[in-house]
Amino acid sequence: MESKKPTVTIYILVYNNAGELPATIESVMKQTYTDAEVILSDDGSQNYDVSILEQYAADLRKKYGQVRINLNEKNVGTVKHLNRVLKMAEGKYLISCSSGDTFAKEDTIEKIVRTFEQKKTLLLTTRRLDVMPEKKKTRPSMLTGILLKYTPGILMDYMIRKKNVISGCCTFYQKELFETYGYFDERYHLVEDYPYYVMLLQKKVKFGWSSMVSIHHRMGGVSTGRVHPSIYKDIELMRSLLKKEG
Repeated sequence: MESKKPTVTIYILVYNNAGELPATIESVMKQTYTDAEVILSDDGSQNYDVSILEQYAADLRKKYGQVRINLNEKNVGTVKHLNRVLKMAEGKYLISCSSGDTFAKEDTIEKIVRTFEQKKTLLLTTRRLDVMPEKKKTRPSMLTGILLKYTPGILMDYMIRKKNVISGCCTFYQKELFETYGYFDERYHLVEDYPYYVMLLQKKVKFGWSSMVSIHHRMGGVSTGRVHPSIYKDIELMRSLLKKEG
């Protein structure tokens, strides 16, 4: 008897960019992995009728057994929004494809689940293809994967002093990670991944790495292009807290 595949939660976050949802929904619908639930979640958008999410959910239910919608009455920011969705998730593996992003290939989720099971890790970070009007660029560099594997302490030091080089939009999780180490730190408003990854590296948590491009990332969101002032505040707060901790 064939064993049942592990359940996946695919979560799609929306905030004032519902116009980019059709490509994301189409990408999710094309995935070959079907043992999944889907969560569509809007963080208090004001520029469109959120009832449109019911239409997308109806389409998704043609393929996936469970599709849920979460609507935040007011905007709570990326960190709290993401935590709410992750706590709702019932899957073993938590895979994001936010509005505007698309999976790189139709078998991307299949590959993510297979890589998780091969590497026996609580989180898996991959690469993304940034799609810009005049060019495309793959991030992060292969060097990130080498450092994660052989010298994670050096990578952690660089991230604390310089910048985050682990991409949140193409990093995926087991639910067990959050049950063990807690959810994203809600002292931050927009930056969830950067301080969380530093914390995990400090605790010597093993990061799974794959050089596959898993996400095509449409540039121009909250973490790309013109930098939102709250991002600078979050980074300053992170460094201030790390300094206090010694």
